[in-house]
Amino acid sequence: MRAKSIRTGGAPDACADAAPRADASRGFTAAVVADANGGETAAGPAAGVAQRDKRIDAGRIARLFEMTSDLLATLSMDGRLTLVNPAWEQTLGWSAQELLSKPLIEFVHPDDVDQTLVCMLSGSHREAELENFTNRIRHHDGEWRSLAWSGRCDGEVWYLAARDVSERASLELQALHDPLTKLPNRLLLMDRARQAIARLQRSDGLVALIFIDLDRFKLANDRYGHEVGDRLLTAVSERLSEMMRDSDTVARLGGDEFVILAEELESEAEALALAERVLTSLESPIPIGRSEVAMPASVGIAIANDQTADAETMLREADVAMYRAKNAGGHRLELFDESLRAEATAQLEIEERLLHALPRKELRLTYQPIIPLAGGRAVGCEALLRWHPGQSEGATIEELLPSTFLPRAAESDLILQIGDWVLQAACAQGAAWRRAGLSIPVSVNISERELVDVDIAARVSAALARFRLPGPALCLEVSEEAVVNDLDRVSDALASVRRLGVATALDNFGRVESSFSLARSVPLDMLKLDRGLIETFVRDRKTRALVAATIALAKEAGMKAVAVGLETPRQVALARELGCTIGQGFVLHRPEVPGRVRLTGALADVTSAPWRPRVRLGQGARRG
Repeated sequence: MRAKSIRTGGAPDACADAAPRADASRGFTAAVVADANGGETAAGPAAGVAQRDKRIDAGRIARLFEMTSDLLATLSMDGRLTLVNPAWEQTLGWSAQELLSKPLIEFVHPDDVDQTLVCMLSGSHREAELENFTNRIRHHDGEWRSLAWSGRCDGEVWYLAARDVSERASLELQALHDPLTKLPNRLLLMDRARQAIARLQRSDGLVALIFIDLDRFKLANDRYGHEVGDRLLTAVSERLSEMMRDSDTVARLGGDEFVILAEELESEAEALALAERVLTSLESPIPIGRSEVAMPASVGIAIANDQTADAETMLREADVAMYRAKNAGGHRLELFDESLRAEATAQLEIEERLLHALPRKELRLTYQPIIPLAGGRAVGCEALLRWHPGQSEGATIEELLPSTFLPRAAESDLILQIGDWVLQAACAQGAAWRRAGLSIPVSVNISERELVDVDIAARVSAALARFRLPGPALCLEVSEEAVVNDLDRVSDALASVRRLGVATALDNFGRVESSFSLARSVPLDMLKLDRGLIETFVRDRKTRALVAATIALAKEAGMKAVAVGLETPRQVALARELGCTIGQGFVLHRPEVPGRVRLTGALADVTSAPWRPRVRLGQGARRG
C-alpha cells in the first residue's frame, strides 16, 4: 500500500508521499493513505486509533500540514527529504523542489555535518527517536539558520518536525561564549567536560583539563594598552585552536586564563605531550604592529580515567597545578598529583572554615603604627586582619596568616564581605581614637575585587558618615599587583576615593618591573616599599640604589615613602641614610590590639646601635 499525494488549496506538487499528522511530543506518527476501497485511513503507529475513528477529516489534516509554522518533513534513509510542508520555503527560502532535489546534508553547516549524520543513521533498520537536536541549515540567501529537530523513525523513514530557533541560538551563543575570542566560556566548558567524563563509561581513554595562565600578559597589557592586550588574547586563542583536534575544546575563563578539554587520550604521556606542545606554541612571539610579544605560560594538568570524576573538581585541580607551575617561576607545566591533592583539600577546608569566620566573630584587627624614623608620635596606623578560629577548628599558624586565607576569600564574594567588615571596624576604631584626642589616620588594605566590583567610593563615604569621620582620617592601601591587573579601573576607583579627601597608598612597591611607570599612572599619596627590598638593601648595593631612587621619586611627586618591614636597627639606620623619613616594622612597633598601641610620645632610638654606615651610592660604596 503506497501513500498517495494529498493536495488542498493548491498545495505544492512536492507534497507527494503523505500528509503527516503532527504529534506535539513525537513529531510525525501517521500518514493519510488510500485503502483498497478508495477511502482514507491512517498508517503508522496511530493506525489503530484512526481505524476506530472512520470520521477523521483528511482535508483538515492536510490543511494543518500546510498552515503550521513548524517545518514538517519525511526523510528517507538515503538522506533525502521526500516530503516537506510550505513552512520550509517560508523559513529557509528554498522551494520544495529545490529541497527534494539534493541530500539534506548539502544544506547543513560543515561543522554540524558529522553530528547530523550520526542522528540520521541512528534510525537505520530500527525504530529511533530524536529530541531537541539542533543544527544549522543554509538559508537561500546564504545565511545560516539554527533549527531544533524532533521526530521518530520506523526503521525506514524519519518523520520530522523542526523549528527555527536562530534567535535563541544567538542568545545562547552569547551566553556560552567569550565575547572577545568567541571561544566557549566556563559554563560551556563545564558542560562539555561533564559529557566527556560520562563517555568514559563506554571507553578506555582519558580526559584531561589543561589550565593555561599567561605569565607576562598583565605586564604587556599595562605597557601597550588594553587594545593591544585584546589582540594578544585573540592571537593566543587562535594559536591554541589551530593546534587542537576537532574533538577538543579550547575555552577562555576570563583575563589571561585559558583551558583545554582533551578527551579520548590514550595515556597520561599523551596529555603531557599535548601540554608541552602548548608551551612550545606560546613561546613563539606574537606580532603586534612593528613589535613582537612573547607570551610564555604556566600550565596545570588534571586527568580523569573513569566516570566517577567531577568536572568542577578537575578544573580546581588543574588550577592548583597551574599555580604550582607559576610559583616555581612560570613557563613550565605541572601535573596534579597526590601531594597537590592534599594541598587542594587543605585549601578547601580553609575556605569552608572561613565562611563561618564573620558570623562567629573570629576575625580581629590589630594595628601597627607608621612612625617617623627620627622618633616622635605616629603619623598613621595600619589595620591588619587576623583570624582566630575556635579551638575546635584546629587551624595551624600558617593557615591563620592573611597571606594564606585572603587569597582563598578573593576567589569568591567572601572577600567583599570581609573587606566591608574591615573598613567598618577600622573606621570605628579611628573614631574612638579621635574621641580620645588622637587624630591618627587609619590605613585599610583594599582588595582588587573591592576596587573593581563594587562602588568603593560610595562604600567609603557611607563608612565615614556612619562614624562621623573626615576624609583625611582614612587611607586606602592597594597592592601593586592589583594595579597591574586592572590599571584603568583601579585608577578610576582610587581617584573617586581621593575626591572624598581619603589618602591612597601603593603597597608592595617595587615588586614588579614596571613599578615606576605604575606610580606615575595612579593617583597616590604614599608609596610603601616592598618588604623584600628592605630585607635585602642592607647587603645589596643595587637594591640600595633602587630604594634611593624610589624615595627620590616619591618626594619629587609629592608623595611619602614608607619603609615597610623594618626589623633591625641596621635597616632603620640605612633607610634614614637613603632619605626615608617614616617607617613601619617590628623593630619600631609590633602589631597590637587597640589598647596596647602607642601612638604618642617619643619612641626608643632604635638607631643607637654601634653600626652606623655612611652610604655613598656608586663606586666605592660600602657593602652592608
